[in-house]
Amino acid sequence: MLVAFEALARLGNRAAAAAELNVTLGAIGKQLRALEQWLGTPLFGEDARDPPMTAAGRRLAQAVTAGMETIQIGIAEIAVPGAPMELLLLAPTSLAMRWLMPLLPRLEQALPGLRMRIQATHTGEDWVVLPHDAAIRRDGFLPPGYRSEPLFRENLAAFAAPDLLDRCAPGALPDGLPLLESNTRLGELDRWLAAAGVTKLGLPRQAFGHFYITYEAALAGHGLVVAPLLVAAADVAAGRLAIVRPDIVVRGAQVSLISREHDPSAASLRDVAARLREEAARAAGPDGVGSAQGAAARNGD
Repeated sequence: MLVAFEALARLGNRAAAAAELNVTLGAIGKQLRALEQWLGTPLFGEDARDPPMTAAGRRLAQAVTAGMETIQIGIAEIAVPGAPMELLLLAPTSLAMRWLMPLLPRLEQALPGLRMRIQATHTGEDWVVLPHDAAIRRDGFLPPGYRSEPLFRENLAAFAAPDLLDRCAPGALPDGLPLLESNTRLGELDRWLAAAGVTKLGLPRQAFGHFYITYEAALAGHGLVVAPLLVAAADVAAGRLAIVRPDIVVRGAQVSLISREHDPSAASLRDVAARLREEAARAAGPDGVGSAQGAAARNGD
C-alpha cells in the first residue's frame, strides 16, 4: 500500500504510478483505498481521477519519501559493487514482441554492466509520461529536452503463411489473396503493391486497429501483411511465414533511440544504441529474408 502511495505522490498521476510499478490502474486504486481504510482518513480528494492530496496525504507523503530515501541509502551501502545498471526501454509493441524480447539475453550478455527491462507501447500513447530511461520510436517526434540517435531504417516486404503461397506460381500473388493492413501503418500496403506492379483493386482487404494484431492474422493464415524485415525475420526462419516477392522491398520509417539530454546513463545508452544497430544489421537470416535485404541494399535503402 505504501509503495503504491509513494509512487502516486511522487509522480502525481495514477497512470504513471501504475506503469512504474507494472500494475493496472485498478490495482493502484485498490491499494490506495485499502491504505485510507487502514488509516481511517482520506489521503486524496474525490473530484477527479488524480485529485490533489489532502493535508493528511501530504504529511504521509513527506514521511514515506523520507523512509524510502533511508531504505535506498541502506541498500546502496550493502549492495555488491559493480551491480548491473537497470535501464527501462519503451518500444513499439510489435518490435518489442518480435525482436527485442528474444534479443534481450544476447543484448545483456554483450553489455554485462546493464540489466534491461522492455515495456511495450502503443501508437498514440503518450509515452513521455511513462517511466523510462529511453524509448525506441519510429514517428520522428522529439520532445523538448530529448536527443535522438538513429538506429536503422525499416525495410518493408510482404509476407504470408506458406500454404497460401503454395497456391500460386513463384513471383505472383494468389488469386483472391486477402490483404491485411493496420490503421497505425496506413499507406505501407499500398506502396508495396505499387512497387510490385499490382493494379487489381478487387483484392479483399481487412483492416485492424494495431499492427501486432494484423501481423498475428497473417501468422494465422488470413492473408498478406506488409511488415518490417526485422520483425518478420524469425518467423520466416522458423517457417511460420514466407516472403512474397523477395525482390520487392520498400523503404519504411526511420527508427531511433530517444533519451533525455544530459542523462546520467547517456554513455550506457550509447552502448545500447550501438549494439542495437549491430543486431538490426545482422537480424535478417536465410530463407528469403536475407535476399530481400540484399535487394534493399542494392536499391539504396
